[in-house]
Amino acid sequence: MHIQFFVPGLLWPGLQTEAPTRGLETPALARLLGAAACELSPGQGSEIALLSAFGLPPGSSLAALRRLGEGDLQPPDTASWLCVDPVGLRFARDHLLLIEGSELDITSDEAAALIDGLNDEFGAIGRFEMANPYRWYLGLADSTPTDFAPLADVVGRPVAHFMPAGEGATEWHRLINETQVWLHNHPVNRARESEGRQTINSLWPWGAGDSPQAATAPAAVVVGSGSLLGGLCRSAGVTCRDQSIDALIAAGGDVLVCVDAAADGARHLDLGAWQRALASFDGEWLAPALAALRQGRARRISIHAPGDRATLVADLVRPRLWPFWKRPVPLQAFIVRQQ
Repeated sequence: MHIQFFVPGLLWPGLQTEAPTRGLETPALARLLGAAACELSPGQGSEIALLSAFGLPPGSSLAALRRLGEGDLQPPDTASWLCVDPVGLRFARDHLLLIEGSELDITSDEAAALIDGLNDEFGAIGRFEMANPYRWYLGLADSTPTDFAPLADVVGRPVAHFMPAGEGATEWHRLINETQVWLHNHPVNRARESEGRQTINSLWPWGAGDSPQAATAPAAVVVGSGSLLGGLCRSAGVTCRDQSIDALIAAGGDVLVCVDAAADGARHLDLGAWQRALASFDGEWLAPALAALRQGRARRISIHAPGDRATLVADLVRPRLWPFWKRPVPLQAFIVRQQ
């Protein structure tokens, strides 16, 4: 049994944070890092890393795959899809920073009203639709060659550094500006402003790419959540499950477990949330997996942890547990090395 853990955000990205693991107890992780073969490589976005795990090239359409994982939407047609997620923009010092839609408390009625209005006003460019209040899509008649930055890369950072680039970028800049003016004047945002709430004042296009080929399942069982993971599993013909580590070990067979909670804390530089997520991962997932490895019920444990500054890969096979002189290595040692 090979237990693979996909843990984006495992490496804390904030350079200004001194000793982010202070007060954090992760004994199973330290034990694994001390015994495993570990490698740090250049940073990689979690979406692209997940594509690679399912055997797909970086240029595949993340939007089409994420939409494939939306249970309430019709199966994808021949349109070229973009994610056009609703976001908030606010000034902080000299920079315009982005707040993702999941932080804006957007109601279903607000989202539906905005989607209807976007289709009325901008329907000539394609069809807008929503999967939920903060995951929206745009179906284009033709693919676009423009380069877009994934939303997760932009959260809390200066937007100017991540605007569309390459061929067709000028047209997309114009369209973003036009939708911002339209959103500013919409009754939904006038009401939010009168209530003192952050307005939904922009859309963030991302996820363009080639029509994805069929994905290849990295394991017989995949555990996790999220629309992109669901779309990849659907493309690969496997079911994305919600199971405990004990049930997985009892069943046997190779498994991929995707744990996203640390990524949320890292993305928002919420140290408390990040530490709680790692403590939970250590106790609820990694410790039972290590016990199974020691008992011979598993043969291998791998961790793939993509991050902004570095990607950590740790691979532990059972014989590497036997040398008694190998000491635990704290996660902080790898966080320091990535800097």
